[in-house]
Amino acid sequence: MNNVKAVKQLIYGGPIITINDNQPIVEAVGIEGEKIVAVGSLESVKKQIGSDCIELNLNGKSLLPGFIDSHLHPIAFLFFLFNLDLANIKSLKELQETLREACVGKPNDSLIIGLSLKEEEFENPEERVLPTRWDLDKGCPDHPIFILRYDGHLGVANTKALELAGITESTEAPEGGEIRKNDKGELTGILSELATNLMLSKYTLPNPEILNKIAKEAFEIFSSNGLTTLHGIVQMEGGAEMGDLGAIELPVLKSIMDRIPQNWYSLIYTHNPKKLKRVKKPPLHGEGKYSKFKVGCLKLFADGTYGSATALMHEPFSDQPDKQGFMVISTEDLYEKMKIGHNLGYQIGIHVIGDKGNRVVVDLYDRLLSEFPRADHRHRIEHASSLTPDVIKDMGRLGIIASCQPPFINSEYTWLCKRLGEKRCKQAYPMKSLVKEGVVIASGSDCPIESTSVILGLHALVTRNGFVPEECISIEEALKTYTINGAYAAFQEDVKGSIEVGKLADFVILDKNPLEIPNDKIKDINVVKTIIRGKVIYDGS
Repeated sequence: MNNVKAVKQLIYGGPIITINDNQPIVEAVGIEGEKIVAVGSLESVKKQIGSDCIELNLNGKSLLPGFIDSHLHPIAFLFFLFNLDLANIKSLKELQETLREACVGKPNDSLIIGLSLKEEEFENPEERVLPTRWDLDKGCPDHPIFILRYDGHLGVANTKALELAGITESTEAPEGGEIRKNDKGELTGILSELATNLMLSKYTLPNPEILNKIAKEAFEIFSSNGLTTLHGIVQMEGGAEMGDLGAIELPVLKSIMDRIPQNWYSLIYTHNPKKLKRVKKPPLHGEGKYSKFKVGCLKLFADGTYGSATALMHEPFSDQPDKQGFMVISTEDLYEKMKIGHNLGYQIGIHVIGDKGNRVVVDLYDRLLSEFPRADHRHRIEHASSLTPDVIKDMGRLGIIASCQPPFINSEYTWLCKRLGEKRCKQAYPMKSLVKEGVVIASGSDCPIESTSVILGLHALVTRNGFVPEECISIEEALKTYTINGAYAAFQEDVKGSIEVGKLADFVILDKNPLEIPNDKIKDINVVKTIIRGKVIYDGS
């Protein structure tokens, strides 16, 4: 029997923003062990927890509930940290020089991976197109190399990489993917969606010692951004965004669990939803209300992305009229997976970005809930990027959660109008319209596609960098998307997401009060401390 007395703590001395509409701002919070035991005036909280406590004076800084990232790929982020980062490349020449340097000292048969290419941000407008295998060959002719766009749904292989993977002009693309050729029928090296698996399957993971070191670095980054809960997407087998590497995600997660300070809610991708029974047990799932690890959601895919021009649209892309996007799975196959997951009692989260893709998926949810009614299902759309008014209205009617990624706005606002056209831009990331229709928005990063900085996400929600400004939401609503709404999206609003008695002592301390500074200054806020279950996990002071 454990007789260790739970540590009592008193936090006071600055604005405490509870995200509880019944008690929005308080003077003090009392903690005992991992949980909040008192909230209110300094005098009342002191009286309740007594003098035998540790005191934390905020000295004017602001305390909020810990931030929740409702959509990220933590294991893929480890892969990202180990490989070549191309996010800041600004020209084709710089790309080629970077690849040339990366090849030095590497074995000729070892695949080199480059990530986060943003060709739309190249300084020369004429270069803002996807490079080809010939472009990559100029920088790295003797080593196989494969680079992925920042959205992870499209990549380019050089000639050596195509040879390594055995891809020729006669190779058939897998269903839900493309092997692109030029007008002469020659391979361009460009692979989209499920075809990227042909390359990723040739990659070798680092050894366990390096993996543990990278894991420590990754979760420190999450902590420094105020994240106390992660909705982590994990693959059970090959396929999806990680290709054949997806098969090792669950084993890797299990091997690093003792290095994860955050609470974790798993969205599991699998070809066979019945397999979810295998993982909904310890160590990945605890039955207790306050368990650190939970499994609750089946993750599925419907279409592609804006950046790779594979998101399913009603009309062709404005700057690529030969492309309209596509479903990466047949509608009936998708529905069968939804039906199995739903009837097993799981929440469902479906990746869908295009306006037609969202219409298709919402119609499938409507069909599912008509055939198999279930109260409080909390099914989700992951991304929900292009939404027509009829789709938004139906999401509200059906109770579908919009699991959105505000950082996408920061990355795409400079080029999205070129891709969608001005009229369709009005329906891209329509946050205010969702709020008006009563749709719950839970915000995330899609890390490693975007940074896990919640501060930059909040900035995107309240300013949108001037992109369709009528869809801006208030800072109060924005904060809810990263706190109580994220908790709701995982059936955990009675455990976290606001500062209330009985909830976990998960907090973030900010150097400025987000409710009192101009919206254009939100991005300048800094995370001072991150507290998870009553323990300081990150201290930036």
